[in-house]
Amino acid sequence: MKYPMKTTYVIFFYFLLSVAVCLPYHIKIVETADWQAPNSLNSVASFETSKPYQFRLLIPVVFKLMSPLYSLNEKYFYTLFNIIIVTLLLFVYYCILVSHYFENTKYTVFAAAFLVYPMLWNYVILNQTFQYYDFAAVFLFTLGVYFIFKENFTGLVVVFIAGIVNKETAAYLIFAYIFYNYRKVLSSYVLLRIFLLVLMFISWKIILEILFSSNHGDSVEIGLYENIRIIKNILSDRVLIKNLLLNFGGLWLFGLLLFISGRWKKFRRRDLLFVNLVIVPYYIFGIFITYITEVRVYTELIPLITTLFLIFLSSYERTPLNIRRSG
Repeated sequence: MKYPMKTTYVIFFYFLLSVAVCLPYHIKIVETADWQAPNSLNSVASFETSKPYQFRLLIPVVFKLMSPLYSLNEKYFYTLFNIIIVTLLLFVYYCILVSHYFENTKYTVFAAAFLVYPMLWNYVILNQTFQYYDFAAVFLFTLGVYFIFKENFTGLVVVFIAGIVNKETAAYLIFAYIFYNYRKVLSSYVLLRIFLLVLMFISWKIILEILFSSNHGDSVEIGLYENIRIIKNILSDRVLIKNLLLNFGGLWLFGLLLFISGRWKKFRRRDLLFVNLVIVPYYIFGIFITYITEVRVYTELIPLITTLFLIFLSSYERTPLNIRRSG
């Protein structure tokens, strides 16, 4: 595909945006983080920390292998790593938009850049906690969606494996695959592939249980009771209300309006649209296995919410962002 701008210029632009996200994240979150805490890189790399933190192995193992390179300051090296990851994330997201959602113009380059807006809200402005796997998780999920759209199952499998080794929420790629193939979901080859993805996820969880059976802690962090308490007291807690309303910088509202207003009907490729409905099972399962007001946990939803916002924006006649006629 011929891009409207030189690829090197696009990547450099995304690199600058990545720095704009990762530097404030470093100052507020990384620099103040305790790297000896049970959920830190160093603790997980020791293979002796608490479950379920111990199960999120990808980044700690990578950093352990690369340890000779950051002997001076591991936090600065981590931020450099994040800058690279976010740059790649923006470029992959741009490739998704320009190949499947919108016409190939310079405006799509800037539309993809809008991804940094909800990232700044969820990782910097509203966030107070450090989790080393967050940026890698959103990148791997977005890359998985890219391979789903390209119908490259081998690529999806590689990314899926890397994703679940990083964090178990990469399993939501299974729902993305199901929703993309909603018309043929009962066909034998789609069912077989769904089964393979589920089998890989379950097998990896069993392997982790065996490897770290002696580690203390629960294998799954249950947030249901805390979430019930949060919902009961939501009106009396301004911080909780703020986090819910400003999640994704408020972009969730445009996704809601897209479906309520009926503007979603202007987008002909239902498979590309419905992939973004991974939001639904994410929230349903999230009630049980996460804390709904901790905004950084919605990592995988950032590109989905942003895409719904951009589709809503493109549904107006005078917008420079034009929906593709063919995906």
